[in-house]
Amino acid sequence: MSLLTGMSVRAKATSAAVGTVALAMALCMLALVLVLRQNLSDSAEADAEQAAVSVADQLVRSGHLRREAVVVAPQPVTIKDAGGRVITTGRPAKAVLGHKVEFRVPAFPARAHTPYSVDVAPSTTALDNATQLLLRQVAPAAAGLVLFVAALTWLLVGRALRPVAAIREEFTEITERDLHRRVPVPKARDEIFRLARTMNATLDRLHRAMTRQRQFVADASHELRSPIAALRAQLELALARPSRTDWPTVVHKALQDTDRLQAVASDLLLLARLDAQEAPSRAPVDLAALAAEEVRRHPGVVVAAGEDGHAGPPVVVHGSRVQLSRLLTNLVDNARRHTRTTVTVGVSVGVSVGVGVHGDGMVELSVDDDGPGIAEADRERVFERFTRLDDARARQEGGTGLGLAIAQDIAHAHGGTLTIGTSPRGGAQIRLRLPSEMRL
Repeated sequence: MSLLTGMSVRAKATSAAVGTVALAMALCMLALVLVLRQNLSDSAEADAEQAAVSVADQLVRSGHLRREAVVVAPQPVTIKDAGGRVITTGRPAKAVLGHKVEFRVPAFPARAHTPYSVDVAPSTTALDNATQLLLRQVAPAAAGLVLFVAALTWLLVGRALRPVAAIREEFTEITERDLHRRVPVPKARDEIFRLARTMNATLDRLHRAMTRQRQFVADASHELRSPIAALRAQLELALARPSRTDWPTVVHKALQDTDRLQAVASDLLLLARLDAQEAPSRAPVDLAALAAEEVRRHPGVVVAAGEDGHAGPPVVVHGSRVQLSRLLTNLVDNARRHTRTTVTVGVSVGVSVGVGVHGDGMVELSVDDDGPGIAEADRERVFERFTRLDDARARQEGGTGLGLAIAQDIAHAHGGTLTIGTSPRGGAQIRLRLPSEMRL
């Protein structure tokens, strides 16, 4: 195992192919030798048996003639009498045509009923020739075939892994400064093609995240620089004319800028936690109760009543009470900045603007205002960080530009969605949909 650990994929594939072919050929050759030996042994036994019968017939005929017998046999012949004594070992007298030889056997007695046994040894010539043929011709051919398979596998695997080398070379040169680069995608739609597509998709996500992060840092720096610059200018001006400075006014304005800095820093910290995808604490949360608390904190915000004139029953979701409260606060603050009269937080089941458990198991909460609304082309853009649709609006009145972005990230962290539509009152309607506690 340690030997394979240090080998390349090309070497491993070649070794596996060579080992498989060599083992298969060795098993085939072993089976071939065993079958061939068995067939040749059976054939030699059959030839020896036939030869023994032929010798016996020749001896019988020569015994009646009372003379020395000359028998022809393909192998050495051993003749024994009834007592087990060897009459002749059958040494050949001379070679005859073909592979047969002559054997001279002494004359047999005239006793016609005396038994004699004829033993002809099987020939091993064919078996020896076959074994030598395998060793001299088949074995070198098998070794050549194994070498051919090794070379072919080495070349084919190297050709197949060539795109991997190109991907590796390109990928090692990609840094955070050039995430726009992509690895080459081979034409063959195989595993390497899918690997390259997956790597490029990952690089796309990294590029978008890096671009978003850089833009976020630039926007955050800009948002922090403005109140810091204003605060510094006010303090420097006050110190330049201390006797003519209205110090309570200066301190009041400085506190306003400090509050804005604190709000931006708090929003940035929350966004950093949401970007880190920290799992929010899970507990049952009543959205209707959260809406009622939000109404009590802000004048001009009302709760939409149900058909009986009362707020709807508790609607419970599973999530972080702190984050969901922050989400609802951001939605209400955004609506208060744009409404003309009041903001409505719907909590009634069955009302078009409200909280309710729907047939798909989702809980819905809506916040409505009667302001100018949000154009359909801008309904996705308002969820981007530091986005303000009214560029002429003063920063002190327009917020940090992070409220809806934070609200959307909290909704996604809880498995929900946040969308913008048109309110029945003519303004904007922001709708939150979350999985109910029963589905979690």
